[in-house]
Amino acid sequence: MVVAITRPTRVIVSKSAVKHNLDATRDASHAKFMWLAVKSNAYGFGIIPMSQAAVEAGVDGLAVAILDEALAIRQAGITVQILVLGITPPGYAKLAAEYDVILTVADQNWLTQAHDELAGVENPLQINIAVDTGMNRIGFTDREQLADALDYARNQVGIFDDLGIMTHFAESDSPKVDYFHKQVDRWHELTDGLELPRMVHLANSAAALYHADEIPTDVIRAGTIAYGIEPSQGELRDASYVEPVLTLETELNFVKQCHEGDGVSYGHTYYTSEGEWIGTIPLGYGDGLSRKIQGFDVIIEGERCPLIGKPAMDQMMVALPHAFPVGTKVTVIGKNHGQENTLEDVGAHVGVTPWEVSIHLQERLTRVLGK
Repeated sequence: MVVAITRPTRVIVSKSAVKHNLDATRDASHAKFMWLAVKSNAYGFGIIPMSQAAVEAGVDGLAVAILDEALAIRQAGITVQILVLGITPPGYAKLAAEYDVILTVADQNWLTQAHDELAGVENPLQINIAVDTGMNRIGFTDREQLADALDYARNQVGIFDDLGIMTHFAESDSPKVDYFHKQVDRWHELTDGLELPRMVHLANSAAALYHADEIPTDVIRAGTIAYGIEPSQGELRDASYVEPVLTLETELNFVKQCHEGDGVSYGHTYYTSEGEWIGTIPLGYGDGLSRKIQGFDVIIEGERCPLIGKPAMDQMMVALPHAFPVGTKVTVIGKNHGQENTLEDVGAHVGVTPWEVSIHLQERLTRVLGK
């Protein structure tokens, strides 16, 4: 991985916005413990800066998809609890225990294999039991097998610590609630009457915000909401309570005046008029932006300026209303002189969800914490 620190292009994560969004989620759900999902490079925002911002904002634990992400967080000096949501090969159970990382268990066979790996471990491996209530991804689907696994884990004193149990909702951010209720009913069928681990967490962002009176919310898993994205896209709650977290900005590094009919970029899909000013920015589809972003307005000193020509891998061109000095800031996502572009704006332009825009932002983009 090469992080491009020598070009004026960067992602900025707003610490105050992260705190605002986490506080709003905690207030709505009355959660006593909040995980923040920072998987897949924190939805593209940057796993280390986003984790740092979240911990500073008071988040209780971090949730990742794979053990490698957990280890990266530990190596950055972050000490809060870390939960791996996906299945980790049991051969890495001892490594997880050594780094105080919680692993998710989806079947009895995993426990048996991990037991052999954990012989002589100094501290027991903390585990999180996954229950599949209708996502059909991972987890126990049989009550008897779930009960047997819980009993087995508890009986392996010094090997396992059954810390948590969870399920995940397929549809909690929609006005259609039938399947959500079906999953809640299935949860009760599978777990009622069983002695459950001390940390029971069902709610993701949407369930915590819109269904807090229907499910346990002492422990929740925040996701999109913390990143400034309203989970229902404003359908279930006006998005004005959410603060945008991400800024993507760069600078003009070349400015020129063109003649009538000059073609811009590959394939000449745009031709200039006489005397038209265009600028070049050091940002392209190699940084994870869709080539469909052609025509999207970036913001320069409060003026909206369209991206013209086909985006190249590392550079894009902008139609300018007049000459700007080289070095002038260009805002792709974020605020600039009273104007604003959001992840939602980019997503609407290219035809994807806002989190798909951010998740594709490449690691060569330098990421920093802002106010």
